[in-house]
Amino acid sequence: MKGVAYLHDHDRLHQSLGPFSVVLNTISEKEGSYLIPRLRDLAFSVNVRYTELDDSGQLSEGLWRRASGAGAFTQMEKRAFGIADDIYEAGLLFAYLAFVPFCEAGVMDSLSLQRLLENTFQLDLEATREYCLADDRLVNVGWELLQTMLNADFCKRPTAEAVLNHRFMTGAVL
Repeated sequence: MKGVAYLHDHDRLHQSLGPFSVVLNTISEKEGSYLIPRLRDLAFSVNVRYTELDDSGQLSEGLWRRASGAGAFTQMEKRAFGIADDIYEAGLLFAYLAFVPFCEAGVMDSLSLQRLLENTFQLDLEATREYCLADDRLVNVGWELLQTMLNADFCKRPTAEAVLNHRFMTGAVL
């Protein structure tokens, strides 16, 4: 999330966050327990400076079309939608990291999880939580944070900075 916050602070959107967008590095091979996540796959990132929103290229056309479909019409609203879209994708990535390790190998991938959350549960994270609480390993996966990040209303999603400061991310709930 620090990388996403950095991008947003510098007026850039990632636009393709997912499991393959993060690389885990170590300081040295002997320090394998200290993993350093790094963002990659910035080929689809776009500039969202207010001065350049009108001059956006092909990479952002789909984003602005989705923004308009969600009710974002002004430059400020479109920019907010783009940031919220990155947060949504980060929420899907967090969900992937929380669920997939507990699944049988090859049963769940990121697209299947996205379909499960969006189509089956229709982004009702409370219903998803109730379903998953049957598995004790999924009790403390940050449900409250996931619920805000995956909110269907883009205006209600947190900023990357707010995600970083959330009590689940700071360890206050662990």
